[in-house]
Amino acid sequence: MNTSIRNFFYAFFFVIIAILTVWPAVTLAQSFDEGVEYYQQGQFEDAVQVFNSLETPEARLYSGKAYYSLGQYLTAKTYLNQVDQQSNDDIYLEAQFTSALVNFQLGLYGDALNQLYDLQQNEVQTQVVNDGRQLYNEILAFLTLDQRKKAFQQAKSPQTKFDLIESVIGKVPLKDARTLYDQLVKTKIDTASNAMRELREVISDSVNYATEQRYGRRTETPQGIIYDIGAALPAHENAGSELQVAQGLHFGYVLAAEEFNRQHADKKAFIRHQNTAANMDSAGHAMTNLAWNYNVDAILGPLFSEPAQVMAGLAEQYQIPLIAPLANSDTLNVDNPYVYQVNPTFTSHGRKMAEYAVQSLSMDTLAVLAEKNSLGEASAFAFRERAEKLGAKVSYFFVEDLKSQGFDLTDYTKYFTTDSTKIDSLGNYHYLDGIYAPFTGQAASTLAELLLVDLEAMGSNIPVLGSQEWGNFDIPEIQLENQPIYFSESYYVNQKNEAVTQFKKRYKQRFDTEPDRFAMIGYDVASYVLQTLNRIGNPVYLKNALKQQGKYEGLISNIDFKGTHINQEVKIFEISKGGIRPVLKQD
Repeated sequence: MNTSIRNFFYAFFFVIIAILTVWPAVTLAQSFDEGVEYYQQGQFEDAVQVFNSLETPEARLYSGKAYYSLGQYLTAKTYLNQVDQQSNDDIYLEAQFTSALVNFQLGLYGDALNQLYDLQQNEVQTQVVNDGRQLYNEILAFLTLDQRKKAFQQAKSPQTKFDLIESVIGKVPLKDARTLYDQLVKTKIDTASNAMRELREVISDSVNYATEQRYGRRTETPQGIIYDIGAALPAHENAGSELQVAQGLHFGYVLAAEEFNRQHADKKAFIRHQNTAANMDSAGHAMTNLAWNYNVDAILGPLFSEPAQVMAGLAEQYQIPLIAPLANSDTLNVDNPYVYQVNPTFTSHGRKMAEYAVQSLSMDTLAVLAEKNSLGEASAFAFRERAEKLGAKVSYFFVEDLKSQGFDLTDYTKYFTTDSTKIDSLGNYHYLDGIYAPFTGQAASTLAELLLVDLEAMGSNIPVLGSQEWGNFDIPEIQLENQPIYFSESYYVNQKNEAVTQFKKRYKQRFDTEPDRFAMIGYDVASYVLQTLNRIGNPVYLKNALKQQGKYEGLISNIDFKGTHINQEVKIFEISKGGIRPVLKQD
């Protein structure tokens, strides 16, 4: 081989080696930049796929940040903890700050304060250090007494212990303030310091303490707080016949959260979906997964009463409020302080109809006719109880096995006559002001038709008060001429309402489909919960705050628990020849 060829070969060889040496670094940089682009666009699942493939401290930081954004807090901690002090200072400090955010979302307030206190000790006052100082102070103002106690026990530095006590002085009664001060002294803190001396002076007497301006102030919420809301629903692809219901509710939840996020720059809400499939076991698994993996503040769902029974017990164990949007069982929330039902129960419908009959229609003497062992049975008993408490008389109360009698109602409807001769001549007949007929189930339409036929045959025009099913019947106009009919309903959409019009427009733009009633129900329920969280700030108060939240007037439903765990907002409608209309005189 001549010299020139040999020199060319050597030169070419070293160029190839150089390229192969530089190529991994170039590829690494390109991959990292791709991950950052995914992260900035909110495509967090794609971002973690990129970052997890890279073995650098910066990639570990961004993996943690992406998992944090996905609400997978425990996974986020795992990656953030891999960024050690040997890393670049900026990367390490940001990892510590993000880890403190994770601990805050997990409710590990003592750990979060410890990290933020250490962060403040950094000599270089970077932006992340300043952000850490702000978050530190915001957490101090945010904590309840119980949360503060646990953080105090976890706090490592004497200064953090002092800050936990000092920040609550003026927000609790004087006796409690002195107890907290005594706990601080027991930690062997320097009682001769100026700060401790000033604290002693504040709690020395009631006059000094009364001058503290913080007493009674509303708890502040740290900027950037995330409210994680669980959506316990069947996956859309597995929902089967429940697809429309599950999808509508889910999309409604998401739209409410996105609207909340647009309106609040300093706090965010995210819907964390968990598949409940179609069996009881999956409902329990969904509850556990939302509690452990997402540390959710509240859970919306499941669809119906049966799986809700399973989740209700776990809600109390995990101390997470469960808000059921559709379930209307009268036994779901008995003795369970963590379960709320947005859909009024059949008992609630019966009570509300009794109130309307007696207070608005001035009915004094009433009759009740219902199918035994049906859902309407609960309405019937609630109606009678409430009507009699309001001073009315229920002269006839028939809760019978009508199916076994071939749905022959004549033995009962004969008492619903308006024939004055018959009423006056027979002592067991009474003048009636109204008949409550809460028919439910498959036989509801048949029973309603037979009742109206019997009343028409007798020439009786006694007003009929019914259940929700009455709004779904096609009643001949001739029967509506002289027969007032009222029914109760949980949901109603005023198509002329501008809010409804705007919702439909936003929904169509967002999901490329028209919203149904379930989408509106989902939007109302999520909006109600988020409004409550926005008011109280700290999610720990949510369990009790829901029943004290003011009346919410939604797109399709009004929500007001009025100190209970069941929505009390039942609407009354009148059926006439002109159609169905909501009655005007309602509370």
